[in-house]
Order: sequence, then structure tokens, then C-alpha cells
Amino acid sequence: MNENVKTIKKSYIFSGILVFALLASIVLYSSGYRITSNFRIGRVGKVSITAPLPNTWIFINSSKRITTSIENQTVELSLSPKMHTIIVARDSYYPWKKDLQISSNSKTDLNPLFVSQNPSGNMIPNGDPEYWKIINSIKTNTAPTKANPKKSSDGNAVVWTEDKKIFVKNGDKEIEVLTLLTDVKNISFYKDRNDAIIFSTSIGVYVIETDKDGGQNFMPIYKGQDPYFVQTDSNYIYVQDTAALMQVII
Repeated sequence: MNENVKTIKKSYIFSGILVFALLASIVLYSSGYRITSNFRIGRVGKVSITAPLPNTWIFINSSKRITTSIENQTVELSLSPKMHTIIVARDSYYPWKKDLQISSNSKTDLNPLFVSQNPSGNMIPNGDPEYWKIINSIKTNTAPTKANPKKSSDGNAVVWTEDKKIFVKNGDKEIEVLTLLTDVKNISFYKDRNDAIIFSTSIGVYVIETDKDGGQNFMPIYKGQDPYFVQTDSNYIYVQDTAALMQVII
């Protein structure tokens, strides 16, 4: 009889421990705590993603989390403190990807690049009143040097090229963005950003992120024979490719 009582008491104690552990887990989870990759407990990190276009898909670790519905929608996600793969995709656009180590209780802002796989634009005939003005702008748009770099629109970053390499200095941080096999013809900051650049070389015009953390997204804007470009507006560039002059939306 005493043995049965002891067994029942042990069962109650064990059940009580399980209930307490379950309640503690629920409280910790609802308070934003998660198990990290090294089996410790840490608070979730916040990730803010701004997608400029509607109908954009956001995937976290291959699982779709959300589809945006309006322009320039900002999506805020709570992610456990470990490595995550974030993919932002939309029909007819190149996918954008980052591998991020989320720290406990951190805040990360992401601004994906959106580059069309089939960029649109218009041919500009040499009879257009602006034709020669644009041609002259392209001819004088020489690649910036370290002594004479090009500034971002906010003035916080500069870009230049040297020995087939592209460099960016953002604040006190100098980054070697890319090393090429051919000379860089033109460089400009992408749209009004200071974390991505457009450059032309060889047979194409490309956009690349300056920061390599989490992977450096690199996408073509235009492919031709011998393109040079100038950016006079944040929404498009003018591209001269041999005898053709085009306005290409970016």
C-alpha cells in the first residue's frame, strides 16, 4: 500500500514538473524567447523588409510568409536568433536573397533590390531635340577616380574605380565592391540609394550591392555590344550602345 502511495506521489510530482515546464515554455514563447542554434535561449530579432512593388513574395527558410499588397509596403517579422535565409521575389524580377545571422533582440532593416528581367525603355532617334544633349552627357560621364569620386544622393557614400576594381566608402567604411576583368566605363549609385551601384563594362550594364554581408546580390540591367550610360533620374538611365540610344527604366 505504501509503495502505491509513493508511486502516485511521484506521478503527481512528475506531472507537476511537466505542467510547470509547459507553462514556462508558453510564457517564454509569448514573451519572444526562442531556442538558438547553439541550444541557448534568446529573444527574437526583428527584421523589417520594404518591398517597393505589390504582389511581392517573402520567403523565410524556403517557406512563404507573406505576399505584399501595396507599393512600398514594409513587412516586419520576428525571427528566432539563428541563421535565416530570406528570399524576396516577384514575377518577371530577379529574386533577391540574403543569409542573415539574427542576433537576440536585434533589429535589421532590409531594402531589397528590384531589377526587372525584361527591362522596358524607349529608343531615342537622332532627330529628337534631346538626342545630342544626352549623347554629350554620356560622353562626359567618365568613371570616377579616388581623387574625384562620385557621391550618393544623400552625400553619405562615394564610389570610384581603380585598376579594374570598384570601391565604395560609406562613412568610415571602405569596401572593395568588385574586381573585374575589363575596365569600368561608367559608375553611378543605384536610384537614390547608397548601398548599391550601377556600372557598365564590356557588354553590359549591371547593378550590385556594396555590402557583402549575407551575400552580395548582382543583377544585369542591360546587355548589348558596347554600352555606356548616364543616370539623370532615379527611375531610368540613358544607354548608348554603338549607334543606338535608349532610355532604360531601372
